[in-house]
Amino acid sequence: MKSGSRKRTYRFTDLLVRFAPIINYRSSIAIALCALLFAACQTEAERTALDTQEVAIDNYITAQIAADTTRTLVVNDGSYRLVLQAGNGAAAAVGDSVYFWYVAYVFSNGKGMAFDTNLPDESLHPSENNGKGVLGVKHFIPGLDKGLQGMQLGEHAEIIFPATQGYGSDIVGLVPKLSALLFEVEIIKIVKQ
Repeated sequence: MKSGSRKRTYRFTDLLVRFAPIINYRSSIAIALCALLFAACQTEAERTALDTQEVAIDNYITAQIAADTTRTLVVNDGSYRLVLQAGNGAAAAVGDSVYFWYVAYVFSNGKGMAFDTNLPDESLHPSENNGKGVLGVKHFIPGLDKGLQGMQLGEHAEIIFPATQGYGSDIVGLVPKLSALLFEVEIIKIVKQ
């Protein structure tokens, strides 16, 4: 390979689309069957990764609660909220607008690499530039939406969820595919519907 040249990699589906016009009908069926088998193998690897994530999340939560028994755990359909500081007032529900500070991490047996935040200069209590959205209407990825539901004003928590509740098998910015995520959040305002 010449210096400076790049090796191009193709996904199976890219090749199928590229060469479909020159492949006869029987070959197309064989290629489709190969694609299904390839997808089945990939799905098994993904299932293994997701099972490993669930164990790592359970171990992390168990260790955090053992270290500080005042923490409570709230589970909502695959999203885990570890309450670090309780809030007060009415709980956020589907249809409510919520405003919150957050730092988002790729989960790696706890806080891994931070990939997003709305904290200017990483201070803990900056001005009103914050995360906001309406719960239950897909303003947030599913795991974060479910974790925010039930939080109260002033509550500080870690919301942890597997890739199935996050970005799945997509690569998004700095987040690798099949990544569990951890959001450290603090609710600063709730507007009831």
